[in-house]
Amino acid sequence: MNKFDIALFDLDGTLSESAEGILSCVEMVFSEMNRPLPDDATLRSFIGPPMYDSLHRCGFSEEDAVKGVEIYKRNFEESGIYKNKVYDGIPEVLSVLKQNGVRLGVASTKYQPFTEKIIHMLKIAEYFDVIGGSISLTADSNNTQKPRHDKIEVMNYVIDSLRKSENDRIVMIGDTRFDAEGASLAKTAFIGCLFGYGNRKEMVEYYTYGEPVFVNTPKEITQFIV
Repeated sequence: MNKFDIALFDLDGTLSESAEGILSCVEMVFSEMNRPLPDDATLRSFIGPPMYDSLHRCGFSEEDAVKGVEIYKRNFEESGIYKNKVYDGIPEVLSVLKQNGVRLGVASTKYQPFTEKIIHMLKIAEYFDVIGGSISLTADSNNTQKPRHDKIEVMNYVIDSLRKSENDRIVMIGDTRFDAEGASLAKTAFIGCLFGYGNRKEMVEYYTYGEPVFVNTPKEITQFIV
């Protein structure tokens, strides 16, 4: 019997190596809006949380943050999205989980259309029952779905879409404190990926629901689920 019925995966730093594409587009935001470029540590903090939140944290007003998000989306769609590549071992992990009857979902705060496109580009869409990303608070007028922004909102959407399961039968796999906090709020188990862009200390701090499990490589994920 599997340890979990449902496994939710973050995207950046968990399924895909994406730093190059994200950071190049963040730099374009600061350049086009004539703002000084932050230091490297601040730039890397853009990997994981919603772009609006990161810009707001860097002193952008609400209006400028919205403009910044649109600049980011334009550049990411034109170039950044194509700089994603799947981590070695991830397709094999997903295949094993799928073969063992685990229902799989993507739960990312990346913009929904980008999330879907990247998963297909990485050639791993066949493994996922639901692909969940964020829908902007200023969603397109032709979008009928309810806006979702934070990690917990995306996780709840994916869990509901996968049909209800007891919380102790669901695991979130991610690499940052945002994934850890989302898992804690959703009251699910959490597997922290040390090969990603976050760090162990923050994941331990933000996962307050129980004891997190950590993996150094994608291949180690399977043993904690099936």
